[in-house]
Amino acid sequence: MADQLASIILLADSLNSENLTEKIAKHLNKYPIGLIYLDIKRFGEMEKKHGQIACRKLLQVWKQLIIEAEMAGSFGLLTHRMFGDDVLLFVRTEQGDANWVKTVLLRLAHEIRTIFGKQLNESMELSGDSIELYTGTAVLDPSTGRTDENLLYDAIKEAIHEARSKTDAEFRRLQMEFRDMLAWHKITAHYQPIVSLSTGSIYGYEALARGPQESYFATPNRLWEFAEKENQLYALEKVARQRAIEGFLPNDSNWKLFINLNANVIHDPQFTPGQTLAFLEKMNLTPQNVVFEITERQSIDDYTSFTKALDHYRKQGYRIAIDDAGAGYSSLQAIAELRPDYIKIDRSIIHHIDRDKIKEILLETLVVFVQKINCQIIAEGIETFEELEIVKRLGVHFGQGYLLGRPHPKLQPVSDAVMEWIERHCSIV
Repeated sequence: MADQLASIILLADSLNSENLTEKIAKHLNKYPIGLIYLDIKRFGEMEKKHGQIACRKLLQVWKQLIIEAEMAGSFGLLTHRMFGDDVLLFVRTEQGDANWVKTVLLRLAHEIRTIFGKQLNESMELSGDSIELYTGTAVLDPSTGRTDENLLYDAIKEAIHEARSKTDAEFRRLQMEFRDMLAWHKITAHYQPIVSLSTGSIYGYEALARGPQESYFATPNRLWEFAEKENQLYALEKVARQRAIEGFLPNDSNWKLFINLNANVIHDPQFTPGQTLAFLEKMNLTPQNVVFEITERQSIDDYTSFTKALDHYRKQGYRIAIDDAGAGYSSLQAIAELRPDYIKIDRSIIHHIDRDKIKEILLETLVVFVQKINCQIIAEGIETFEELEIVKRLGVHFGQGYLLGRPHPKLQPVSDAVMEWIERHCSIV
């Protein structure tokens, strides 16, 4: 959106060259025309995270929704123009002055944002990201006596500016909400079980930090992404880690608590080693209960410094896991440099592994590899018994995923159905 205001003249010129003004001129002779500007929130970030193919599909779905709405006459659409993820909707009116039309437009923009947002989310699945829309409105009022071209130019500029102002105000609100959340420790830990695939017993739980249930920060992705933008990763991690330890009340003293460790945190000037140990002692836990997960999605620029920091933890008894292995390109280097105790295989490899021979061969190779380096392997994202069967047959030590247990504020057991299945397949190693 930052570049859109600067390029507004080129945009208006482009619209004029497509005879848009001719298309709306007849209606402008009688009544004002409403303009609603729509923009997909954080589209650039989505493209970086999910790739161009997924976002290209999103734009195709977005375009089809607009076209179908115009053909059906929904919302009184006269015509539209689309530029990437930006959409201009021109709405016909049959009565009223510019002020009345503006009031109607604001209500209509809210309705459109809600309906289209819901349809986009139902049509697309972007792993934890919710698709939302920015909106801005303006009125092309022929009673001002200005030319159609000038009305068009000013209306586009006004609608984009309104959307931009709402965005800035929303961001300031989120900043305040985020700081309040950190200050008052409004973070909850949800625990997802990690299960032994040889016995079906609980091996441990991964702690996932979440903000207040009804807030923007309810999902982990939004929480950590916002913290990184605000340079508050360590502050958030400190609160999240404390909450995770406070809520971890194991029935078995050998259970492990898997906690995410951001690779960039050790460079934070406020980073203070030793605080985790104090939390553990308070809860009658030891470092032997804790496994720090380093995700592959966070690049490590200085392995020497990072390995030195990990050695500090290892000497106290903590264990180390490489998370999301296979999700990017740095798995092998991270494994070679960090010498983890566990390797967690990303769900992208486990998803539909029963239908993909290449994925099966890749996982089989990784299982052989970890045996040779005296490491243990955890398969993430197991959602079906078919996936579980392949993973278990290949000799994976532990599993995690919705089939085995969803994240929950309390430590949940493995379901009876899964336990029965593992017991029936106990001969498969």
